[in-house]
Amino acid sequence: MGKQKTVRRLLISSILISLLGFFDAIYLLYSDLVGVIYCPLEEGMLQCGKVQEWIELEPLILHPSLWGTLFYLAVIALLFLSVSQNNPYWLGFFLPLAGIVGLGFSIFLTFLEIFVIKYFCEFCIFSALCTLTLFILIIIAKKMKQGSIFANLDFWNMYKKVE
Repeated sequence: MGKQKTVRRLLISSILISLLGFFDAIYLLYSDLVGVIYCPLEEGMLQCGKVQEWIELEPLILHPSLWGTLFYLAVIALLFLSVSQNNPYWLGFFLPLAGIVGLGFSIFLTFLEIFVIKYFCEFCIFSALCTLTLFILIIIAKKMKQGSIFANLDFWNMYKKVE
């Protein structure tokens, strides 16, 4: 029973971190739409305005803040389903998949900030840290609940009745 409580606490902590990431992404989306961003640490390498300008000029990257908002909404929904239902595939398949996609996108954007833009946005860094923390918590919860990070990866058996 102690293991189940720990898994539940990890998932609830993940919901809270997802909410923080969601509000961060909402602020960035609002800033993208308005065209003005307020960054408290606008000095040196921390230049949110320059990062935002570069992203607006790049046609291949369509509003990362919109994708971030949708990502955090999806993760919050999956976390609520994982906490409230007994279907092992929410935690076993969909949450790790969402975590990998979100982490990959965050790594890509951080790579752009480091090597292409050469400036950083503290809101983007915060979002990347939220995504990394979410991925780690989800993997730990999955391993604790299902015994292996490779359990329940068979998507086609997802709708079998769980007893």
